[in-house]
Amino acid sequence: MKDHTRLFEGSAKLSRSVRYLIALLVVSLAVAGCVRDEEALPTGAANPTGTGGTGGTGGTGGTGGGGSTPPPPDTTPPPVDPNQPPATPPMSDVAAFQATLHPVLRQQANFCVGCHGVTQIPTFADADVMTAYNVITTQQKVNLDNPELSRVYLRPAVDRHNCGATASCDAIAASLLAGIRAWAQQRPASPPPAQQKLMSSTTSFGAATGASTRADGNIIAKFTFDEGTGITTVDSGGVGTPITLQIQGMEWVEGGLRNVSGKAQANATDSLKLFNMISPAGAFTFEAWLTPANTTQAGPSRIVSYSSGTGTSNAQMSQNAGLYRFRNKTAASNANGDPFLEAGTADVAAELQHVVMTFSPAAGRKTYVDGVLSAQDNAATTLAWTNNQTFVIGNETTNDRLWMGVFHLVAIHNKALSAAEVQQNFAAGMSEYVTLQFDVSSILGSPGRIDMLAAQVDDASYVFAKPTYVGTMTGVRVKNIRIAVNDAVPVAAQAFRRVDTTAMTSGTELSRLGSVIPAAQGPDTDRFHLEFEALGTRFGVAEAVAPSLPPPAAPDVAEPSLGMRSFSRVNDTMSALTGVPLGNTAVETLYTEIRDTLPASGGLLAFASAQQVAIQRLAVGYCGQVVAVANTCNSFFATTNCAIQAGAQTTISNRVYDTVFGTNLANQPDRAAVATELVDVMSDLGCSAGCTGATAGTALRATCAAALSSAAVTIN
Repeated sequence: MKDHTRLFEGSAKLSRSVRYLIALLVVSLAVAGCVRDEEALPTGAANPTGTGGTGGTGGTGGTGGGGSTPPPPDTTPPPVDPNQPPATPPMSDVAAFQATLHPVLRQQANFCVGCHGVTQIPTFADADVMTAYNVITTQQKVNLDNPELSRVYLRPAVDRHNCGATASCDAIAASLLAGIRAWAQQRPASPPPAQQKLMSSTTSFGAATGASTRADGNIIAKFTFDEGTGITTVDSGGVGTPITLQIQGMEWVEGGLRNVSGKAQANATDSLKLFNMISPAGAFTFEAWLTPANTTQAGPSRIVSYSSGTGTSNAQMSQNAGLYRFRNKTAASNANGDPFLEAGTADVAAELQHVVMTFSPAAGRKTYVDGVLSAQDNAATTLAWTNNQTFVIGNETTNDRLWMGVFHLVAIHNKALSAAEVQQNFAAGMSEYVTLQFDVSSILGSPGRIDMLAAQVDDASYVFAKPTYVGTMTGVRVKNIRIAVNDAVPVAAQAFRRVDTTAMTSGTELSRLGSVIPAAQGPDTDRFHLEFEALGTRFGVAEAVAPSLPPPAAPDVAEPSLGMRSFSRVNDTMSALTGVPLGNTAVETLYTEIRDTLPASGGLLAFASAQQVAIQRLAVGYCGQVVAVANTCNSFFATTNCAIQAGAQTTISNRVYDTVFGTNLANQPDRAAVATELVDVMSDLGCSAGCTGATAGTALRATCAAALSSAAVTIN
């Protein structure tokens, strides 16, 4: 727990309005259950006053912890764009730019000129037409073949970059797009190159080989977790009716879906698809790309399960500490698929892993981890599945076998994948890569090519990886590889131009880097070739590697030193402080209900009143579970029979302070001042002279919640 003195300066008090709000929540929850906050602001809504970002203290956390010292004088030299045009551009094209896009960039209403005129690189809105033209062309801020992919258009249209409200951004984007289209219509044809280029053959996605694609011929459900937002994830396998999983207690992360405290579960109708498509086949495969949170979670914790509880399942992929466990209901097993299959040695690692479990009547069960057989049994038997089970990932249907970690891909096949097919899917990774082959035989004078893995990332880009030399010649020098799209070499992300190596044998990997290259017209149309500075004994046009930009100047205003805990961290912190486990059914139900009104980011200025209410409701939920169990209550509050004895209020307050705020921290709120406020909470709820029973329970719950929902807990 970090120190937060500034948030309690002055009086170190919980505001009386907050105390009464907590008391009101406690009483109303005790009488009528949780009341939904119907007027909650959207998650991340800005606090219009810029204050109140202190997690309920009424302090001044909205300032982000900065002082009043004036910023130092700005001595940063004027910006200089690093790229210069390789040759004098055709003046007819400069004139077309001057008549179309340049005036749009210079308009004050479009906000470009304020930054990118003279004060900030790239200076594509400079008053000097030639300067602006050179910057916008050499840095490829426009795409005249496909104007909708131009960066200067996408910044306001998609990124909403410094353009005000939605309507303003849309208007600016439309104005820029019109200027780019007008320029594209007037632009003259490109002249032929003045120098000889060293180029490979041209290829496309349509000509790619499928050696790196997945073995998905018998797939019946596939989840790639690429939605990135929302409360559902949908089967993209393309077979039958898609299965939709309802998400709870999970959060979207880069490259997948992290399970924090919940699960993703299908309904009964969708789940029936697995029974209907696997039972006739008599065989199946569960496959997952995943990253376990640790190697200690047991239970076993459910990764992928087709079940109806902890004692009945058709099949399970689960984690038992350091071992992956495979259960499958057959004619030779019990109702839960036991006896289970596990490896003899630990096969779980807290890192990205490819886990595959297969079953066939003749070969029995097999488990593969990262393409390697980890466990097997060869008992011949048959499936004995029932049609009333539910498909769920990350937990059991009964919410008591939580698996924590990140899901990157889950696939179900209605056959037992062979060892070769498992290896194929492991080699393919999580994306749909293909192999592009660039023939360079005409350059080398003997058979040879450069192979690259490639895939479409999104509508605007491709990823290229693992350039590999394949050929009969040995000792082939390869220097400065550039990827060209439709005969133009994009400036962005040419990671392989720094290659300078010698391929001594066929199959030599030339670089371990990856490169994301801008798309032009899309994978059905775009064509690619490679250009080299040196290949074998031949030399071509050299492209200088642009020097790295200098580091940005120190900001005039210090970065905020404080921030909010996000929704999962608030939940984890409250669980750790109270000792109530994350899987507690009552708290988990409340957390799932209010999660979207808890803070989504660390920005104090984005902290809203609805988020404070949600934090207080969650605190009341946790504190209610503390009070509900006598032993836990007595330990947490230093009470007997969970009662408040006359004169014991300060002792209780100090115990709550030590547990929630911590001790021996120089900058925590003043202990005596907090005790005064917490004693007031108990007095306000009828326990000034002591109390027992339900009255004491309500007062203790409010006392705990007042501390647990304060800035000392919710602010980082």
